[in-house]
Amino acid sequence: MKRASVWMLLGCFFLLSGCAHPSFPPVADSLSVVISLDVKGETVTFLNAKNGGKIARWNINEPFQGGALSADGRTLLLYGRDLDGVYRYDLATGKPLAEWKTGSGIVSAAPSPDGRTWFFGDSEHHAVRVVSRDGEEIARLSVGRSPMTLLVNRAGTRLYVIDFQDERARVIDVDRRRVIRSFAVPKFALGGVVREKQGELWVGGHGSGSRVETNIHVYSLQDGRLLRTIAAPVMPVDFVETDRGVFVLSHGSNTVYRVLPSGKRLDSVSVGANPFAMEAAGGRLYIASYDSDEMIVVDEGTLRPLARWKTGDGPLQLLIREGRT
Repeated sequence: MKRASVWMLLGCFFLLSGCAHPSFPPVADSLSVVISLDVKGETVTFLNAKNGGKIARWNINEPFQGGALSADGRTLLLYGRDLDGVYRYDLATGKPLAEWKTGSGIVSAAPSPDGRTWFFGDSEHHAVRVVSRDGEEIARLSVGRSPMTLLVNRAGTRLYVIDFQDERARVIDVDRRRVIRSFAVPKFALGGVVREKQGELWVGGHGSGSRVETNIHVYSLQDGRLLRTIAAPVMPVDFVETDRGVFVLSHGSNTVYRVLPSGKRLDSVSVGANPFAMEAAGGRLYIASYDSDEMIVVDEGTLRPLARWKTGDGPLQLLIREGRT
């Protein structure tokens, strides 16, 4: 009987060990890092933002599809449509934090600027879920089937939800926790940027089959009217805005465009193979090249390529974490 109990205890131990998320090498708070979410290899790669040196690679071994950093840059969240929860990690220690049991279907995430709230796009419940920083669900707001793009304004008072399938964008009043407006966008809309001073929302898109997207659609933040389109062939799916203009990554043509607020294209550069994501920091653009498993670093002012840094397999998303002194 004692022998059976021992084996039962050992079995429970190994079962629990197998289910628990492991700890990883820490990433010091003082380091400025570019974080590559390598979905094909199910790894997260941390590179020094200045020289591309590899700081750590975490083998997640779970089918995550995206991630987000907390507003203070200390916590990394990973999510995926087929995961049963949101995984959380403390960067400074590399240790997992308590998993948030959201259930499956999470396809996007964004923190509020004050760090008090998280927003999750849920393709299973067709909702945006508002969650406190302690993981408690505060509200669940009905939206479309595939809320893949979430954009928060600077004050954190408005959340713009761009649906990939339903040809609608929705505006959520964060304080009142309600959808206050919706308007039509192209099917397979993806990516965007909120330009508050100009009162504009720029929306990109992927398209499908013979209907590939070739334009950026610019809408009024005030009433959702389509103001104009800007040609950015093919498949403009990611955007960053800096003092030098709006940079647009067109996935289908492997091109980064620099665009003036008026919509005039200034210049462009060919980058990578099948690039999906772009970030900007310190006068540089960082572009994730999915098929070549690398990150392309481009000078923001000249659009001249500066370096190619190795990532894990299939980098789909990038995050920037500024170091603290």
